[in-house]
Amino acid sequence: MPDVRRRSFAARDRADSPLLPGPNLPETSSQNSAGLGGSRVPALVAAAVALALLAGMVIFGVVMFRDPAAAATLRDIFLIILGVQSIIIGLLMVALLIAMLYVALKLYDLSHFIQTGLIPILHRADDTMRTVHSRTVFISDSAVKPVVEIMAYISAVKSILRSFTRHTQ
Repeated sequence: MPDVRRRSFAARDRADSPLLPGPNLPETSSQNSAGLGGSRVPALVAAAVALALLAGMVIFGVVMFRDPAAAATLRDIFLIILGVQSIIIGLLMVALLIAMLYVALKLYDLSHFIQTGLIPILHRADDTMRTVHSRTVFISDSAVKPVVEIMAYISAVKSILRSFTRHTQ
């Protein structure tokens, strides 16, 4: 029994098209340089920056270890900066809380306005539309419909009279 296998569309397209490189064809040098060389540069830059930061921290630690008075002064400065930063963050948190409460109150006012102001207006508009509809139906039934029926009878009578009075040739 012969082994009949279906090739996928991609495999058939590769076999039919001479422009697409197949699995056995070598890649060109422009594809190599764009694929691998381009992705190594950011990694090398990041590694160089990390090594520079690490070397800077080691040198800073050695200098601070040799001069304890400068290290104590620097420590105090950093503690003051951290304290001021904590106060600023706390004030921003309070401001954010106040802003959230303001927005919540405005949403409550909006929902209250919709319930007390807008819904009654919509009910009145609905009542008005129902009244207009009922009156148009009434006027149509009581005034327009009889006039249309009378005009239809008149037109029928005219056409009957025309058919009797028409001269035959």
